[in-house]
Amino acid sequence: MEKWIVFGPMIIFFVFFGLLVLGFLLLLGKLFFQGKAQTWVGEVIDKGHNVKDKYDGPGEEHFYHLKVQLENGEIHNIPATVQFYNEIKVGDKLKKEKGALWPKKITT
Repeated sequence: MEKWIVFGPMIIFFVFFGLLVLGFLLLLGKLFFQGKAQTWVGEVIDKGHNVKDKYDGPGEEHFYHLKVQLENGEIHNIPATVQFYNEIKVGDKLKKEKGALWPKKITT
């Protein structure tokens, strides 16, 4: 009986914590698969670049994104790598195919 008094709350804590972690991982998986299932075509209407100081040391971090207006009128901010950001110009068309993680430029 004394063991349950000591270890009971610990067991309850670890079960609760484990369920929280499992729920978080399931949410990440759902968002990942939803993103891969999307398909759209849109036009780049703006490009953005943010600079932030590094949290853990000297220097800066650079974040790039593209503002894309989809054919249905929705506007999405798409994160971009430096290389992709430099390849794309305002007015370019992008296409995100089902199963792909990132959009590709449509040659016109």
